[in-house]
Parts: sequence; structure tokens; C-alpha cells
Amino acid sequence: MELPDPLAPSTAVAGWPLAGWAASEPVPAGTQPGEVALAAYASWEPRPVPDPRSAGRGVIDPVLLEIVAAEGPVLARRAYGLYNRAAGGRKLTSIARAPISGAAYRLRMDGRIELVKAADSLEDDDVLHLAGQPAVRVRELGPRALDDVPVEEIAELMRRLRAAGAEGDLRRAVLDRYGLVRLTTKAEEYLGRALALAEAE
Repeated sequence: MELPDPLAPSTAVAGWPLAGWAASEPVPAGTQPGEVALAAYASWEPRPVPDPRSAGRGVIDPVLLEIVAAEGPVLARRAYGLYNRAAGGRKLTSIARAPISGAAYRLRMDGRIELVKAADSLEDDDVLHLAGQPAVRVRELGPRALDDVPVEEIAELMRRLRAAGAEGDLRRAVLDRYGLVRLTTKAEEYLGRALALAEAE
């Protein structure tokens, strides 16, 4: 009686398209070869929420979780700002920010979200995403300002643009891909941070 080949399963696995299955975002239909596809950006739909300065402990948590579920990975300052504006606030003061930040830490302790410290240690650029969700997703700009995009997301876009054959200044290539025109001093500085991160890795 012939014994089964012990390497047969490994041989079969070797032929599976694992790299394709591991892609974190689908490539939209109609994307041209060499073009970098961007996933759609899903925005949180604002609605009236409790004032963070007077809301009881834990009241903010489910709303912040909604925001992170819709927009994550999202900069903490954007998520907190969305909550604050929905509550009727204008500027995100430290008094309003503290209870929202506390909600983020509670959600993290409960295993509901991840809080990723910014690569260059700027606290305002900490990134929130659902537990189990990819830490980086390359998406359309959507309603975000350029500096609302996590720097790691821009760095990954730069890597993909470079791999797709982008020539010249990657900062300009990012602006073109986002449909932006002006490279302001602020944008140049922010994109410079992303470029340093892309080149470091």
C-alpha cells in the first residue's frame, strides 16, 4: 500500500494566490495598470451628542466608537474634533478634549479599539482604529484636510506610488493623487514627515 506524500499539502499551498488574498484593500474596477488605487473614505454622519464637559463617565464611549468604526484608522484629533462639533463645540479645548481622550483609553482597555502612537511622537497624531482593523488603509482624501490624513497612510501611499513608477517629487505625486494643487508650506512640512517615514522603511 502506497503512503500519501507528506509534502502534498505544502505543494498545494505553494500554488495558492496568498499575496492577493492578503491585500488589505480591493482594487476598484477600471484602475489602469501602474495607477495606485485608493479605497473610498467612509465618513461618520454627525448627530447631536452629549456635551463632553458634562457627560457622565462612559456616555461618550459608544459615540467615539461609532466615529472610529466609520472613519478609522483616524487621527485622534480628528475623531475628538468630530465629537466636539457634534456636541455643539467650536474649538477643541483641553477641557473638552480630556473626557473624549479618556473614552478612547477606556475603549482601548476594553479591547474595542487600538490607539497607535504617532511614528514621530506627536501626541495629536495618535491614530485610532477598531481592534482587528488594519492600522493603515490607503484611502481617498474624502472630507479630510491633508493634515487630517494619518502620516502613516500618506507614507504608505508614497511607497505604492514609488512602486508603481512615480517619478520626481513624491510629495507632488501625493497631491496629484488626492486632487490637490497647492503645495503650501504647511502641506510641504506634513508631506516631508510622511516622506521621511516612507524612506526610513
